[in-house]
Amino acid sequence: MTSLPMTVQERIPMPMGPIVRPEGAGTSITVQDVVRILKQRIFLILFIWIFVFSLTIAATYLWARYWPGYAAMGQVIVESPLPKAPMEFTNPIVQVDLLDRAVADQMVRLKSEGLLRDLITNDARIRDTQWFKSGRDANERLQALQGGLGVKQIPETNYIVVSLSTRNPEDAPVILNQLIDKYIFETTSGSQRSYREELDTYVKEEEAIKARLQNLRDQQADFLKMELTEPGVIKGINVVGETWRVLAQEAARIGTEKLQYQAQYENLVNRDPSQSAITPQMRMMIDQDPEVVQLQNARVMQEQLLRAREQQGLGENHREIRELQSQLESIDKQLADARARKEQAVLEAEIAQAQTMYFNAMHAEQQLLEQIDQEKSKQRDLDRQIAEYENREKEYDLLEEQLGRVSDYIAQLNMLIRTSSAIRVSGVKAMVPLERSTPRWEYNLPAGFMLGLLLGVGLAMLLEFIDTSLKTGRDVIRHVHVPVLGTVPDLDDEEIPIDAIELAPHVAPRSMVAEAFRNIRTNLLLTCPADRQRTVLITSPRPEDGRTAVAVNLAISLAQSGRRVLLVDANFHRPRLRSIFPKANADGLSNVLLGRARLADLASKTELPNLDVLTTGPIPPNPTELLAGTYLQQMVAQATEQYDQVIFDGPPVLLVSDVLVMTPSVDGVILVFRAKTSSRGVAQRAREQIERVEGHIFGAILNAAQVTRGGYFREQIRSYYDYQSDQLLDAEKRHELPEDKGEKA
Repeated sequence: MTSLPMTVQERIPMPMGPIVRPEGAGTSITVQDVVRILKQRIFLILFIWIFVFSLTIAATYLWARYWPGYAAMGQVIVESPLPKAPMEFTNPIVQVDLLDRAVADQMVRLKSEGLLRDLITNDARIRDTQWFKSGRDANERLQALQGGLGVKQIPETNYIVVSLSTRNPEDAPVILNQLIDKYIFETTSGSQRSYREELDTYVKEEEAIKARLQNLRDQQADFLKMELTEPGVIKGINVVGETWRVLAQEAARIGTEKLQYQAQYENLVNRDPSQSAITPQMRMMIDQDPEVVQLQNARVMQEQLLRAREQQGLGENHREIRELQSQLESIDKQLADARARKEQAVLEAEIAQAQTMYFNAMHAEQQLLEQIDQEKSKQRDLDRQIAEYENREKEYDLLEEQLGRVSDYIAQLNMLIRTSSAIRVSGVKAMVPLERSTPRWEYNLPAGFMLGLLLGVGLAMLLEFIDTSLKTGRDVIRHVHVPVLGTVPDLDDEEIPIDAIELAPHVAPRSMVAEAFRNIRTNLLLTCPADRQRTVLITSPRPEDGRTAVAVNLAISLAQSGRRVLLVDANFHRPRLRSIFPKANADGLSNVLLGRARLADLASKTELPNLDVLTTGPIPPNPTELLAGTYLQQMVAQATEQYDQVIFDGPPVLLVSDVLVMTPSVDGVILVFRAKTSSRGVAQRAREQIERVEGHIFGAILNAAQVTRGGYFREQIRSYYDYQSDQLLDAEKRHELPEDKGEKA
């Protein structure tokens, strides 16, 4: 028999439009949630609180009785982190951050292992203390002293407070005073020793620098002798550079002449011989040629002879005259040929001369360029040598400067050592403590009080966060993001005995369970118009969530309101309605879906007015395929014609796919969650399964909600029953109250 936990309706407003769900589940809590958690787990918080507080009292008492602590304090003053400057009366000004760093360094030295180990091993006064005679070995004493020794700086001062706690009040000041004295001695003598060690180091460095300077000077002398052979280079006289400059100027001039000769030669070679002009100088050279002169003289003589014969009276036709004229023409022809040959020879000589001048200029230019390249190479070598020489000179100057600084610092170190100046520290002696330092009741009791409270509250909050089950309707809204139609209280919290939980509105109409289902009925009817909620599928994520009990009680509540209701058992895997209504017809839904019977013939009337029941009928081998057929839609259409409301009791949605097949055929789905059993993840997956098939979710019902401290059930149940008539409640508890035929007044 399904256990239906009792319910009291949470007054949560129902959304009237589509639900907008945030991404993921909400996890934030409100102040009301914190108050609820504290009220629910108040006994756990009080137990941890009292336990921790009592444990603090006992531990403080035992601590004070057997392990008391007496603390002594001494002080160390770091007067200056810098030594006093020699031959000066005023102290150097120290920056705040430098002073703080110096104080921090001295704090580290106060707790250094070497100082503490030497103190424990060699100090006779410490060996006489009870702390030393406690039976521990040297390493244990050292660890105890390092762990118990407190060293801290007083803010905005150069004071260091050194503290130590021991069980004997006289031991702590002895140990602290010996430690401070030894620290001051080591600091003073150590500073002098460090100065001497530093002086030795810098003296060696000074000697090394001097040796390097001498070596560098010898190298420079050898370099000047072997490498820099050009005279005047060191003094800035650059003979190579000047020679390079003169050669470059001469090469530029020769280059210009070469271009002129080249142009002249090309003009002579490319000109037309017929258009070659004979200059007067060339004409004079031709006329002075011996061959031409001889021919000219011969012609003159021949002309004189011809004129002489003509004067003798010889005629033109005379044989001698004709011979002389023929000889004269022969001489003219020879003279013309000679002149032509001479002119050609002169022109060729001019071309040869131009070519020779061009080649000579080009050769001279090439020689100058080679000389310039040689001078460039010499200049590069000279530049490298000069750079090397200058680098050595700079190195020498730097070494001389470094030698000066080292020598000055050595002089200052000698003055510091002679004047015995060092870092200046002083101490303030520790006194015997007058009262116990640990434990302190005024500290321990408030600390235990607060620690117990924090642990109790923290554990309560941790348990709440670890528990992912749905406990209240607010959890359903916050984490599952569906509206809550109602909350059914656990049957164990009900004051009226109910034998059949599935028939609570009928057998115990005055009970809180019945009132819860009447509230659920009201909320369901207000979710949407009546024609859009006539067919409702009841499902849950897993078995044992109270699905069938919710379906039956909701059907009874709807029937009591005057609506004609058909309750259909659609769970072919584990049918329950036949056991609740034994008089119902054995044939049922499977017969209708197979088309072997009509709904009107198989729906069974119950003893409750307005309520009919349709069982599963014979269990088919393939319920999912059967529900996916067209007969289901036809059956729903027939049911809505005959009834005002059709309630389907379906199987768990996460176990079988029957619900997903049925969802498109009904108006909406109601999800049933069992309080403290259904987890948030399971509830979310159930909602997502319905949404994947585009099913409409009317809301959720939280079943078996238990009365808890801090919840609303206890007060609401008490107020509900206080409001009822005592006579009616007593009669209902004795099962003497007649059944309600309609809506409760």
